[in-house]
Amino acid sequence: MYKILIILIITVFTSPLCADELEGKYLYKVTTVRAETGSLSDLLLWLQALKATDYFVDSGTPVPLVMRHSQGDQWDLLIIAPMQSWGTYYENEAIEHREQAVLSYADLLTKGRALVAFAEDNFAYGPSFATIQHAFDENNFFHIEMFRAAAGKSSELLQQRRMENTYLAATGQTTNMIFHRAAGSDIDVFTIGFHKSLEAFAAPAGVTNDEKGVAAKSAGFKELADISFYLRSLISGHHDTLAVKVD
Repeated sequence: MYKILIILIITVFTSPLCADELEGKYLYKVTTVRAETGSLSDLLLWLQALKATDYFVDSGTPVPLVMRHSQGDQWDLLIIAPMQSWGTYYENEAIEHREQAVLSYADLLTKGRALVAFAEDNFAYGPSFATIQHAFDENNFFHIEMFRAAAGKSSELLQQRRMENTYLAATGQTTNMIFHRAAGSDIDVFTIGFHKSLEAFAAPAGVTNDEKGVAAKSAGFKELADISFYLRSLISGHHDTLAVKVD
């Protein structure tokens, strides 16, 4: 028992990110994009061309973070665009900068839209952009889980994701950044795990099943198996996606 407690204490205090850094009130526009059939390569080249211009400087917006689907859900690209807050994003001066940039780069933007078959926006609150940018820069592989809450279960689902992070930290595994819906699509909560590689993501926890059980109960679950069962009781649907970085 003493060994288990020591492991829990060490892993909690050596977790790369504390709980406060894993979620927050920073606003993002998160867009899932499916390319026209056969056009994904062209869409990626178009994104490179857009980044090579001064579009983002002229529009007064940071360059978004882009992840490309590897396996899982139906989208090809996940685009995370920082907004900071509704008030900041919709200030008159900020709107004018974006509108002028759209006019200046109209031809290039039109070419990009022609390569997209479907796009869906989810406006969500999450960790600070500096935190996400750093994690994106330091990693190359991402596990993205998107959840639709069952009726009346949105707040409880958000708490479950926090509990699972507590369990992951206590067992020495990578914790997930948590985002919750402000507006847009029907995704109520989604999480992103930032990993160095597929091998790092797939690596087993370096603790025993008994130690996992203790960690699960300490995080608020009934037992280890309850992590999955409790989550399933809170959602009406979910999608898992593995993705890689688009520089």
